[in-house]
Amino acid sequence: MADGNVHNNSGWTPERIELVKRTICPKGISNDEFALFIEQCRRSGLDPLLKEAFCVARRLNIGNRERPQWVTKHEFQPSEAGMLARAERFPDFQGLQASAVFAEDEISLDQGKGEVVHRFNPAKRKGALVGAWARVVRDGKLPVVVWLDFSGYVQTTPLWAKIPATMIEKCARVAALRKAYPEAFGGLYVREELPADEAGEVPEAPAQTPAAALPAKTATREALELAQPAATKAPEAAPTLKRVEEATPAAQVATAKSRPSGVVAFGQYKGKTPSELSDQELSETIDMANVKLMEQPKARWAEAMRQNLALLEAEVEFRCRVPAQTPAEPKVREPGQEG
Repeated sequence: MADGNVHNNSGWTPERIELVKRTICPKGISNDEFALFIEQCRRSGLDPLLKEAFCVARRLNIGNRERPQWVTKHEFQPSEAGMLARAERFPDFQGLQASAVFAEDEISLDQGKGEVVHRFNPAKRKGALVGAWARVVRDGKLPVVVWLDFSGYVQTTPLWAKIPATMIEKCARVAALRKAYPEAFGGLYVREELPADEAGEVPEAPAQTPAAALPAKTATREALELAQPAATKAPEAAPTLKRVEEATPAAQVATAKSRPSGVVAFGQYKGKTPSELSDQELSETIDMANVKLMEQPKARWAEAMRQNLALLEAEVEFRCRVPAQTPAEPKVREPGQEG
């Protein structure tokens, strides 16, 4: 077993390691991949049982476009919330600030001194989104400041299209933590920073496994994630997927991720379910939570707010996977037409 390849330290007992393998890691992970995942958890201090890190399965093409060779690899994936929780355990960590920046904002950065001056009127904010800054404050050391250009990070994914300011802020916070604590976070990137193909979104499905070749039981799960691009490129190659979509209601087609349940626990929409909020209201609530957590990362309510924030972000991801259903237009009778 992979467990024998992993030395026990920092509370990683054999029982705990086995629990992670059974409950966190995807089925089919190899012993070497699992051993590497545990080592990365230990090195970073991120706990997969607390959802601070994930073991994700990615489809990677190790061949080329002419002769693709698709394989599934299981890799360590940190979460932004996990990295922030880990940073809070450093004795010198005193907080993290970040903000998206629009074209008409007034902003000046001095990375040498670790200073940021950012002024804008939220009620009159104008201009295109140009980037984001983040600042990590440490006791006895100069603050760490990073700046990210929006054009260099934006991805062609639904989440980036729906909440671009939230996404670029998240990337800036992670980049600042990585720069401030390279011994813990060096080389670690969250999903939002990765290009679409590296984040598991396969641009072209493998030619040897079209949707039609998938078993009927597998089509509802894997056809949507892997064969959908092939269906778009060559509709005749995916009759199984077509039958699944015709036979299943839209809410059930999204088997890859069911709609999250729960209520908003803070702010002006407290008590409402995330599904009741508009896209704008959802984005505003997520931004407010991030600001509050940056201002008071060690408050008694911080952990509960992080959990509620995860619920809101899950709702955003659900909407990106399942487009909103538009009501059917009523039939208009032509003059003289009988019902």
